[in-house]
Amino acid sequence: MKVWQKYGDYRAAKQIARQDVIEHTLYQSVQTAIRNEVAIAGRRWHRQPDVAHLKPLIESARHEAETVEKSGQLRGAVAWAWLKALVLQAPQAAMAQVQMDRHPHGYKSRGERLYELIDFNDAFVATVLALPDGELSGFDTELRRLIDWFCKRVGVRSFTDEQYEAIVRGLEREIAVFRGVQAEGLQAQMTSRASDALGIDMVITDPATGKHVNIDCKAPSAYRHRIYDLLREGRLREEEVTAAEALGYIGEINGHKGEKVAVVLWRIDYQRYGEVHSFGFADTAELGTAIRAILGTYGE
Repeated sequence: MKVWQKYGDYRAAKQIARQDVIEHTLYQSVQTAIRNEVAIAGRRWHRQPDVAHLKPLIESARHEAETVEKSGQLRGAVAWAWLKALVLQAPQAAMAQVQMDRHPHGYKSRGERLYELIDFNDAFVATVLALPDGELSGFDTELRRLIDWFCKRVGVRSFTDEQYEAIVRGLEREIAVFRGVQAEGLQAQMTSRASDALGIDMVITDPATGKHVNIDCKAPSAYRHRIYDLLREGRLREEEVTAAEALGYIGEINGHKGEKVAVVLWRIDYQRYGEVHSFGFADTAELGTAIRAILGTYGE
């Protein structure tokens, strides 16, 4: 066997040939598909790597995932399509995260980078929601392996452990709330990228009353930080902050000019609602009580 045959197209072709004999897992199948579409970067680890060639592949993969989802195909097919789109977006999301961390107060093209992160998060959520419950427990580990592999393939530094952990924990909390309120008989809808940029994670509706609220799920530390920021900005009074601390939720107005929208900050306190495991809460009764109180106060 020639030395070059150990690598590149030969290796990919060999893996495809084995598909008839060995049943690939979801993650192996997606990795094989991407390997056959995206070549290894010729020169890696540039300070400013160019991943522009991925954009048409990302657009195509997202369109395919949306089409498969709308067509009512089996959840496994939907999960595969969204996972592929998610991994393809990882390099530009990792680069965007670096820029956001370096320039938290803004920089040129910040809006574009923000939307790249939002699109990545959207694909993450869509993938998880399509997975069968039995496959949720190892998702974050398998995804990290795929992301690290693909970022290396195209010459981009992957997420740091801290960055990846923050993304997963934040989205895990959001997905657990989404699934929890549905289990309590309410309707939940993930928002568009424009609404996400305004701080809205989801819209929750009570079908019995027709009332709905825009929700921004917060970890306890982020919630406390936010309400005291609002106090310093003069957008909350001392007594409202005290009430927000006690209740675990508070309304605010986000946006500017013609884009202003009412949002409820909701503290997802694990001491109150329980720990999140495999993107869900073991018991959703307390979550249901809280969101109905929120709808009663802020529902429109």
